[in-house]
Amino acid sequence: MKNLIVLFIVLSVVVSSCSKKNSDYLPPIIEFGNGVGIVSGDTTLKLGEPFNVKVMAENPNVNLTNFIIKVETGSVSEVFLDSGMNTPKLSYQKTLIKGIEDNEKWIFIIRDRDGKSSEISLTVSMDTSSSFGNINYYPDITLGAQNNGLPSFFSIDQNTSYFLSSAFLNQDVIDLCYYYDFVDTDKNTIASPGANIDESVYMGEYGLNNWTIRRTSRFKIANVSVEDFQNASNDSLLIAAHGQSDGNRKAKNLQEGNLFAFKNEEGKIGIFMVNSIVGTDEGIVNISIKVQE
Repeated sequence: MKNLIVLFIVLSVVVSSCSKKNSDYLPPIIEFGNGVGIVSGDTTLKLGEPFNVKVMAENPNVNLTNFIIKVETGSVSEVFLDSGMNTPKLSYQKTLIKGIEDNEKWIFIIRDRDGKSSEISLTVSMDTSSSFGNINYYPDITLGAQNNGLPSFFSIDQNTSYFLSSAFLNQDVIDLCYYYDFVDTDKNTIASPGANIDESVYMGEYGLNNWTIRRTSRFKIANVSVEDFQNASNDSLLIAAHGQSDGNRKAKNLQEGNLFAFKNEEGKIGIFMVNSIVGTDEGIVNISIKVQE
């Protein structure tokens, strides 16, 4: 019995020592990458100007599990990205857009499996020569749900509505689609071909599962008034309403008077307002859109 007790104590010490040794390492390494057109430090840009960042991270001792990007403007902090993973290395490259604030601090955070983290940051300041851009206004767009018989798809650049068959032939310009989902949390929905739309919504040879180009627009509730939307004459309201995070792939449970900010595949920012909506899978929605030229 005494020998068993001694053996247990020895094993406990060994396990404890190994555990301590295995967690006694530095936090993960994170750094900016370099290259043509890559921003890796504080810079000054014009409003709406795109800039590219490249971030690399690793930990040879334990896998990385979480990558977060935050944007701080004064006392406001917005999460741009929060992505889970399970990998020893990360290489991330993204085109970002200079927002409406004078100074934006972009913070890039990496965490490993044991909760250790590291971060890097850069500040993007507003060029004083910046000016707001022009917008296009489409005041009267009517789309039909999947079983309505009216066009369900819309191209922002073309300012054109498309039936499913013609949208299939113009996949590279389609930004929006309207349909009804019988899931209670979705119902009347405006999304884009790149969203996770059930294959039962648009069926047949032209259904989304057969598309080779599925452009993605992202949406978020716009905290602006109908009056402000109607009075907007440049893209200042659009940029402010959208913020930095890209939002969700669907604008769900649409109701009359709703306003949603969105960003399409090219990064054009806009707001759409629901003027009227009725019905289910044979329903109709009428919207107005203001979007960057």
